[in-house]
Amino acid sequence: MSDETRTVLNGPTKLYVHWCSVPSCREWGGFGFSNNRGEPQWWCWEHYPHKPNQARSEAAEIAEMLR
Repeated sequence: MSDETRTVLNGPTKLYVHWCSVPSCREWGGFGFSNNRGEPQWWCWEHYPHKPNQARSEAAEIAEMLR
């Protein structure tokens, strides 16, 4: 006997479709987040602004300009 009062599923799960936040891009937005409780933003990998190596490459470009 279960202590749970709810059923397993009330219906099928819903698919949330989110496209890239860049207006001209129609790629799937698989990378996203929200800074607050507002609507999250989603990007495709090409337009994702927080790629792991992006900061490193930007720092290298700045260092090159300063030489």
